Amino acid sequence: MNGMTIMIGQDRSEAHRLANGLNARLISTPSAGDDGAWIRWREAIDAEPRAERIVVALFPERWDPAGLADLAFDAWIARGEAPLLEWMMALGAAGSLCADGGAIVAVADAPPPLDSAGLAPEAAIAEGVAALVRSLALSEGKRGVRANTVTTPSRLLSGPPIAPDPPLRGFPGTLEEDVLGAVRLLLSPDAAHLSGHCLPADRGRSW
Repeated sequence: MNGMTIMIGQDRSEAHRLANGLNARLISTPSAGDDGAWIRWREAIDAEPRAERIVVALFPERWDPAGLADLAFDAWIARGEAPLLEWMMALGAAGSLCADGGAIVAVADAPPPLDSAGLAPEAAIAEGVAALVRSLALSEGKRGVRANTVTTPSRLLSGPPIAPDPPLRGFPGTLEEDVLGAVRLLLSPDAAHLSGHCLPADRGRSW
């Protein structure tokens, strides 16, 4: 076991920014759609030393908003089903990689309910991630592992939201100002008895 923070995520700028902010070692996930690469990746993960703090942050490709009735089958698979499958693989690896008594935090894109028009696949992924993390909290809690989720609209939204305004200014926030603080909180000893929760880092937009 080691005391470092491990981050699981794609080899993308957002993941590197979070990893740098957390002083974490980034373990990059394979390319989407390569089943063989995922199998080899998981085998490599299983050979890693266990770590006390694991952050999983998958940031799929961003798509233009589209109404649910207008989404073609292929678009739904690309925007919703495929990214959620990657989340399942990455979170399963996080459970194996986390040491007894450690902490896992997932960071997922999520539009607040009032701002979810045209973003049904992204909203569905966020709900699915929260459910997967709750499952981890239940299964891994037996060995003292905590698992929680942080959601952020910072990559999905821009400009002023529809009324009413969020309680705090600056919506939708940023990875550096909003997400990093929430992740640090959930990894810290101050959250030692919190598990299975979802914390929206959205300046009070949802509750």
